Amino acid sequence: MSTNDPKLQTTLADGRRLTLSLPPTDAPWAADGVAGLRPVPPTHTGRGDEPQPLPSRPALPLEVALLGLGA
Repeated sequence: MSTNDPKLQTTLADGRRLTLSLPPTDAPWAADGVAGLRPVPPTHTGRGDEPQPLPSRPALPLEVALLGLGA
């Protein structure tokens, strides 16, 4: 890929191909186009922790209010 190439192509771990193209722009931060992009290794692999199960009974209004406060 040359620095003037408007497309960036890569192959994902599962074999799918990904193509990224950027439209021409006069924005200073995008002056290099896709040449300014760099690959970043993944920080996480696999799944995270499982969410808590839903309660077996309907939630009371106070519990709903506390969930809204992040308690």
